[in-house]
Amino acid sequence: MHTVSRRGFTLIELLVVIAIIAVLIGLLLPAVQAAREAARRSQCVNNLKQIGLAMHNYHDVHNSFPMGSSRAPVASNPGENAWWGDWSAHAMLLPYLEQTPLHNAANFSVTAKGHDPAEQMNSTVTYTRLAGFLCPSDGQAGRNYTNSYYGSVGTTSHHFHHIEYTGVFGKNVSAGLRDITDGSSNTLAFSEGIIPRVSGRDKGASPTGVSGAAWEIMDVWTSVPAGGSPPSPDVTTRLEACNTALRSGPADNIKYNKGETWAWGEMGMTLFHTIVPPNSSQYPWGACRQDCAGCSPDNSQFVNAQSQHPGGVNVMMGDGSVRFAKSTVSWGIWWSLGTKANGEVVSADAF
Repeated sequence: MHTVSRRGFTLIELLVVIAIIAVLIGLLLPAVQAAREAARRSQCVNNLKQIGLAMHNYHDVHNSFPMGSSRAPVASNPGENAWWGDWSAHAMLLPYLEQTPLHNAANFSVTAKGHDPAEQMNSTVTYTRLAGFLCPSDGQAGRNYTNSYYGSVGTTSHHFHHIEYTGVFGKNVSAGLRDITDGSSNTLAFSEGIIPRVSGRDKGASPTGVSGAAWEIMDVWTSVPAGGSPPSPDVTTRLEACNTALRSGPADNIKYNKGETWAWGEMGMTLFHTIVPPNSSQYPWGACRQDCAGCSPDNSQFVNAQSQHPGGVNVMMGDGSVRFAKSTVSWGIWWSLGTKANGEVVSADAF
């Protein structure tokens, strides 16, 4: 009887097969990750487009865009207007984002945050997580805090109410298309910010090309006086002081609640500056506040655009269109994009 001998794999052949499989997996995983990021970035773009559409529907009704920060009375003293805890543009846009029930549930006769009992009265509204305000590329968005998108106050680096802001948004002031004389398609209205982790810090690390803790947002306090506008030496001095405070300042002065809630109309919560270019490795923090050691980033003098998208951030222009601004955009172009009536001409390929 003839028998057929069965030859098995040798150890070398088995190792070669395993090596080939490992190489194929190594080639496939980046492609899968890139495809997933492309889908997340597409959803982020759509979120900004919906906010832009809501802004223009609001404009059709009110002949202006919403205020970036709308002052409200303190609940315990109705005759006193609050200096913080104001309602955001996001809150004003709720009815135009198919969130009318949530808008109706808000008590706009008192503050959104920061004052009791108003904070308790509005807590159900202010801490509601809305997917349209969360960038899916940011793993902390919605897990810790609830806002990924920020209205631009331009290059205006102080935080007072009722003043002229260079950007589309401001505190207790509203702008309309008539005020954007640089052209709505040339003026930045919204951009992204990343939400911090709630613990740990990687002091002074650059977010560019680094994952994990390096993306943690540092809300830094500095005692350098506010004042000036870019490109004045005073602004550079203040920015460097923020870096110094980040790297060697007291640990209690590092905070982790940027983007705490979409309802809070304040710097570092729903408003940002177009001073430091996006995803800056030179100034790798999310916000810097100079007037209150240990406080949260509201009233920050610098709030930077950041994202988890490789190479830049999504931005929504004043006409509602969404574009991708590279991290390599020059300082001058970034400032020009932020100002609504400065007379600059910015070409479409400049950022």
